[in-house]
Amino acid sequence: MAIEKTGKRVVKTEIPDNNFFCLMDDPEEGSVENDLSKLASSRPHTGVQLLNYYKEVPLSAPARILEVSESGVVCRTSELQARAIEYSEYTIIQGAPFRHHVYANALYDKESGNLALSALQYVEVHSNRRKSVRVRMQVPPLIGLEAGATKFSGRMLDLSLDGCAVNIPDRDLLGNFSFFYLTIAMPLKPQQPPGTTRLLAKLAKVYQHNRLFRCIFLFEHDKSSENQIGMLIARRQTDIIRELSP
Repeated sequence: MAIEKTGKRVVKTEIPDNNFFCLMDDPEEGSVENDLSKLASSRPHTGVQLLNYYKEVPLSAPARILEVSESGVVCRTSELQARAIEYSEYTIIQGAPFRHHVYANALYDKESGNLALSALQYVEVHSNRRKSVRVRMQVPPLIGLEAGATKFSGRMLDLSLDGCAVNIPDRDLLGNFSFFYLTIAMPLKPQQPPGTTRLLAKLAKVYQHNRLFRCIFLFEHDKSSENQIGMLIARRQTDIIRELSP
């Protein structure tokens, strides 16, 4: 990400490279500046919605517009959303008069509670295409993988109802297998012993990440495993939201 320094202020000139959103290649006629001008002329200012991601969990809250200028917007939002924005230093704006999702650099002032949004750019939000919520593990748990007579372990990085991402030390461990049994041992409730979920998963993708190999698995659920994975995701979502709470 390129960064420019103007006086004491640091301005990011590119949006982060991630799986959530990307710059629009060919937006429709008009520009963010025109949309910003429409917002400035509206009285009272139209409210917008802010979208962020914290450890894979989408967080959204309304924002009240306080001030609009050629350089951006000053607004206020919920305390939870503001803490997520302070952590990531960006937000996605959605709502009239913006015709597309808009990425903005975000500077949070703790004393006033105001958010200064600048460097607005149209983006396409990929996460809208997801079928289910994904959560990132705080400490990637060790899970078991099994195919035929082959058994080994890996670290689960994230989890959704559809599948998970797992790091393993050696690609050769996968052999020529396409399907694996995964054994996931995690507590379903705080201060309880771990519950064990064993389910079949299809290996969808493998790629090298640093010195490890990242495997993307798609679950082949039965009713029991779907319920158990759903409970694990719900608990992890609660833990993630709690991290942002004061």
